[in-house]
Amino acid sequence: MTTLTIHKEEDEQRQLQLTVEVAEERVQKAMRQKARQLGREIRIPGFRPGKAPYNVIERRIGKNALRAETVEDMVDDIFTEVLKEVDVQPYAQPTMDEMALEPLRLNFTIPLMPQVELGDYRAIRREMPPVEITDEAVEDALEHVRNHHATVEPVDRPLEIGDLVTYSGTGRYVDGAGETKTFLNKERDEMLLDPEDHYLGAPFMENLVGMEAGDQKEFSLTYADDFEDEELAGREATFDLTVLDVQLRELPELDDELAQMEGDYETLDELRVALRERLEQQAADQARSDFFEAMVEDIWDEAEIVYPPVALEIELEEMIGSMRDQVTRIGWEWEDYLRLQGQTEPALREEWREQAEKRLERNLVLAHFVQAEQISLQDEHIEEALEERLAGYEDEEFRTQMRDYWLSEQGYPALSSELLMDLVVERMQAIAAGEAPDLAELEATLEAEAAADNLAAADNLAVADDGADTDDEANTDDGVAADEEEIAGAEGETVDADSGATPAGEKAIVDAIFDPDDLNEVAEPAMLTESEE
Repeated sequence: MTTLTIHKEEDEQRQLQLTVEVAEERVQKAMRQKARQLGREIRIPGFRPGKAPYNVIERRIGKNALRAETVEDMVDDIFTEVLKEVDVQPYAQPTMDEMALEPLRLNFTIPLMPQVELGDYRAIRREMPPVEITDEAVEDALEHVRNHHATVEPVDRPLEIGDLVTYSGTGRYVDGAGETKTFLNKERDEMLLDPEDHYLGAPFMENLVGMEAGDQKEFSLTYADDFEDEELAGREATFDLTVLDVQLRELPELDDELAQMEGDYETLDELRVALRERLEQQAADQARSDFFEAMVEDIWDEAEIVYPPVALEIELEEMIGSMRDQVTRIGWEWEDYLRLQGQTEPALREEWREQAEKRLERNLVLAHFVQAEQISLQDEHIEEALEERLAGYEDEEFRTQMRDYWLSEQGYPALSSELLMDLVVERMQAIAAGEAPDLAELEATLEAEAAADNLAAADNLAVADDGADTDDEANTDDGVAADEEEIAGAEGETVDADSGATPAGEKAIVDAIFDPDDLNEVAEPAMLTESEE
């Protein structure tokens, strides 16, 4: 006999609203069981423990109190039955929003898995920009090398452009509201007198030229309306600075000696070639990153995304938790850090809400792209990547240690995520060029590979079984049964594209992109407090 009546309705935010009515007969039966339990635990004058009749226990405890305690014990079992009956996968912890004791009625909200429709993303076309490195860029890189190997020595003379100065002092301006703002406050700091590189600009540098160690100077200057620092643009700034030390900065010559100082190079030409290759790789990486971000934006623009509100709260909690971990790792208390920043956690949540929303939707788009394109990380991808990373190490013991690290809980997530992103970008490039593989053919290939893997697993089990001791027939029967179970388990791991199921390997890859902790874990509903009841 059914003791639960369930009314369900999905709202527009991927939440299943449930109203559960519990038959009174079930409640009364549970109340009598609860009364017997309480009768053994409390003393009732005139009765031995556990012998008091139900009506006596009900009068002693109170009908409403007995009913409330009974219902509290019933909720977990009711929720388990309800979850089995509605047959849904909660995205996060369900909640019990309301409860009426008599007749017993419970209202649950179950957050459902986000729903993502990617749209016609395979029609997107985009070109990867060519990578070009100019001779000027190489010469700029050489100048950076020179600066890196520059030498300094104290000098007893006035400051000149190109010197390194140690100074102390302040810089202030008056804002539009008439308040004085301090934007520079240094007890001891160094700066290179290079008007083109310093954020305070050429006029500031010109006021320092001619000062010597021990000199103090106050001066004002007005920044141009188009000055790159918006805080100072169009404003008059007043400085009070003291020069503490003057140092001459000398750059090495552009010659073979500089190349040898920089690394394993014999000549300046060798260094130039290496710098060009490095710049080309950096430019290629940047172009690849820009292409990826542009493709994600294009796919995102075409997508329709619906998710329960709790998904955003989970994303926010992950962001806050990550920041909290960073703060505590460097020795700060979280509350002290917030106080120092003039922040509160609720205010920080609101400040980050928009960013969290973008991050959540982006991750959802990427995760569903991986699933839609049936992208999976295979063992050969891992092996190839490991061999490439370990190729430069000759020490076999060190190679083994590094391999173990990359396959450990600490190293594998980073490795698999990086390799997954390589596969994702590769597929995006194919789509953007109109050369993406046919999904039906890809699915057939994956099914064939899965079937081959299952056959290989069955063959291995058969070989192992042939070598087993067959004298004990009971043991043999047990072994065959175990083999059948193992083969069935292996066959159960094949991909069912129509069901939307994710292969075990692919799920790990999806989690590398979209990684909300324990979202699929079914938790008991949050209980109401007595006051809410």
